[in-house]
Formats: sequence, structure tokens, C-alpha cells
Amino acid sequence: MPERADDRLPRPVGEPPDTPVVGSVWPTGAASIATQLHEGGYHEATGADPVLMPPAIARYAITAFTRPGGIVLDPDCGAGTTVVEALRAGRHAIGLTSQRRWWRLARANVTATKARGVFVDGMVLVLDRRPGTAAAAETAGLTGRVDLLLTTLRPAHPHRGAADAVERFAAVLAQYRPLVRPGGHVVVTCSPQRHPVRHELSDVPAQIVAAGIAAGLAPVARCLALTATVRRGRAYTRATLAQRRAVTRAARALGHPIALPAHHTALVFRADPDSTGPAVAQPIPPLPTLPRTRRRARRVSPSAAAA
Repeated sequence: MPERADDRLPRPVGEPPDTPVVGSVWPTGAASIATQLHEGGYHEATGADPVLMPPAIARYAITAFTRPGGIVLDPDCGAGTTVVEALRAGRHAIGLTSQRRWWRLARANVTATKARGVFVDGMVLVLDRRPGTAAAAETAGLTGRVDLLLTTLRPAHPHRGAADAVERFAAVLAQYRPLVRPGGHVVVTCSPQRHPVRHELSDVPAQIVAAGIAAGLAPVARCLALTATVRRGRAYTRATLAQRRAVTRAARALGHPIALPAHHTALVFRADPDSTGPAVAQPIPPLPTLPRTRRRARRVSPSAAAA
């Protein structure tokens, strides 16, 4: 008998967790992003993702807002750190991307993670995001079954501003919001961004909150996910060379020193907060197998993945 689409992905198990109590500051800066990627066994080209979600931030959000066996979805996964960290935390994970360069790299990272003994299911799909194109995740029967939609603000083009990135995010959120179960969460992260002319910080998080409300989500928290470490009351930043140059230009334009970036903003939403009914416990069938995934992923080279 052919496999039904609704039975191809895991279902929520047990009663959904209540809204967790999460601090306003996430201690996610103990190690640099380069160290996190190295210790996590990521492909060496993963750092080429310009808006990569640090693995520590992804791990913190996943463990705070989901239970083992839950489903995590990143509708714009880039190099796939959210998918990998979900698998390592014992959650089922689905990553979506419209760019084949990230699809190849994310699949390589997922395959390497599975080879190290992860026993939950995960996949990375490449999508056509043109208007009117059906989403692969929806056809797989995910509607109302995702426990956490976790993603980062990603511009459509690296040289376009924050307004373009927020507009793109709003479109993605409107498309995939129906996949989040009642009582599930949406977490969106973004790095500090400055106006290209005035060099002042832009309130991008407020625009993301407005997009979430427009999509029918209830804001829960606005948190700081540290990318710096704090020792004896002092923050030690790990800004990249590009960030240091940007801060230097901004300081010269403004005429006074400014701080290096030390955090990402994490915006937490809840879907249908008035819905408190428990989910029905059901068995978890495996995800569909992806033929030759491991063989293809192993042939990814740094130059091909970053091309």
C-alpha cells in the first residue's frame, strides 16, 4: 500500500508543553562561532553563510521551546545549523531553502550528524518560492504539527537593506505559519543592523514583531542571545573583521565611539495562545528516506559549497 503523505512525518507526542519561562538574556556566547562550528563537526564551508544562526543560539531555543521527539522547522535554513542542532537535541527537523548552494551544504551537515549516531529524522528540501508554487512541507502533511518554527532574518540579496529582509520574512512567515501547531512557538533571530547612511541602529526587531502579529502570532518575549562571553561583569566580544570595520566607519561618521555587536535579538511568538487543548498521543513513523543523500553529501567540497 502506498504511503500516505500525512503519515510520512512525525506527529506531536503527549501534551504540548506550557509556555516555558525563559530569561531575557540567553548565555549563548561562551564560545566563538568558529569554535562552535569546529566542535560541532560542521562542514568547513558552513561559516561562509553570512547570516548564519550560531549553533549555541539554535540549541538554546530548541531545548527551551520543544520536548524530545518534537518537530522543528526552519523555512529558510541556510547552511543548516538549526536542523543539525535540532537533531542533536533529539528533535525531528526539517530545513527548507530556495538556494541550491545552501541545500548542498545543509545536507552535508545533516548527513555528517546522522553518521555520528543521531536516531531522529531530519531532511533538507530545496524549494521554488515563486508565487503560486506549492510548498513541499505542506504537501508532506505538516499542517498544524510543527512545535517550533525557528529561523533567522535573511535578506533576499546580500546588498539589500533591512526593509527588504523584513518584507521577505513576512512572506515566508505567512506561508509557513499554518504549519505551527496550536500552542507552538515561533522564534526569529536577527543581528544588530545600522542604517546605511545615518549609521544609527535600526529597530528591526520591532518590524519583525509587527510581521508576526500580522501573521496571527502573539509576541511572548524579546530576548538577547549573547554572542560575547561575560567574565567578572565585563563582556568580551567576538566580532568579525567585517563587523569591526563597520563599527569603525560608523564611529567616524557619528563622531563618538560605539560598541561592537555582542548579541543577536531573539523574538519569541506563540501560535494561537488561547488554544490549550492537549494533543493526542500517536506513534511516530519515520521520515521518508532520501535516496543517495549520504553519497551526494560526502562529495561536497569547500569550493563547491561556497560557490
